[in-house]
Amino acid sequence: MEYLVRMFRYVSWLYLKSFFLIAFSLSFLFAGLDYLQNVERLHGFNIKVLYLFYKSAYAFDLLFPLALVFGMILAKVTLIRSNALLSFYALGFSKKKVLAPFFTVSLLLTLGYVGLHTTSFVDADIQAKHLMEGKKGVAVKKDLFVKYDESFVYIGRLIPERQEARDLRLYQMKKGRLVRIVYGKRATFREDHWTIDDAKIVTLPAVERLGAYGFRVSHAKGYETLQGFKPKILTSVFEGRRYYTIQAAYEAFRLLLSQHLDTQKVRNLFYHMAVTPFFAIALVIIFFLAIPPYARSFNLFFVSFVLSGATLFVWGVLYLMFRIGRSGIVIPELGSVTIVLLLIVAAAIQFVRRSERI
Repeated sequence: MEYLVRMFRYVSWLYLKSFFLIAFSLSFLFAGLDYLQNVERLHGFNIKVLYLFYKSAYAFDLLFPLALVFGMILAKVTLIRSNALLSFYALGFSKKKVLAPFFTVSLLLTLGYVGLHTTSFVDADIQAKHLMEGKKGVAVKKDLFVKYDESFVYIGRLIPERQEARDLRLYQMKKGRLVRIVYGKRATFREDHWTIDDAKIVTLPAVERLGAYGFRVSHAKGYETLQGFKPKILTSVFEGRRYYTIQAAYEAFRLLLSQHLDTQKVRNLFYHMAVTPFFAIALVIIFFLAIPPYARSFNLFFVSFVLSGATLFVWGVLYLMFRIGRSGIVIPELGSVTIVLLLIVAAAIQFVRRSERI
């Protein structure tokens, strides 16, 4: 048991070092090349440092699965060259036991990576673009016109960070007929609903006979409406934003579903963040079992090159399916999700067939 723990620690540490070396190298290379292309548009030392930081975070987000697989390849090649892998087998450790550290570390790293998508980590590329464009202060969205339940809403200026709207007009419908128009210069989002300050309410009657009352005008200091219409989800969904946190994607899905609108783009993004990263774990298992343990029986450089190329190909196909799914051409469940499931099944089959053989 003691030798098993030592082996697990040694292989895990080797894999972690290989992963972080490749991940940070690829991220800084990506960010550095981008920085060299845009350095003339950045003014000020702090702006340049922040731009590099955000671009590095974006690159890490993009290249994480590649680093996970490349790190395994590098770690196993290191074990083979040092004859440590054959020593483990000679001591009676099976392929399952040697594979266990790779699987455990890759699973924990992937879960942590998915967890990062519940934070503002997903906005790194947007923040970098804002720095390059010289945008400062609070973001303001202008001239939004959306449908919610049976109402149509026009917002002249929306400030999501302050949860505030200016120049708001609410057109309330009932059975296809306009029944009420609400005007407000300012509205705020509190306790899961919007409150319009000093609202002017114009009620339109259903004219059934000559001489009936016409429209009525009234005022309200605090008119509550638009239950559950969250400002950040409002701007993300109806402006076609490409980046969400996982929670925001779920809330956007619920919002679109409640309005009987197409949820394909939101589902596609959710699967890209929460499902697609697990393809790397499947490749770690498949490639670990595919690499022979003897350095003299094959060309290490050639095998590493082929497996790296295969990783790039799979990653490229998944990213292509994500981009195609974003345009609505392919149903997300038939794109990236199906590919990831097939890779997991292939990894399970390889594990059953080859994990007992050296």
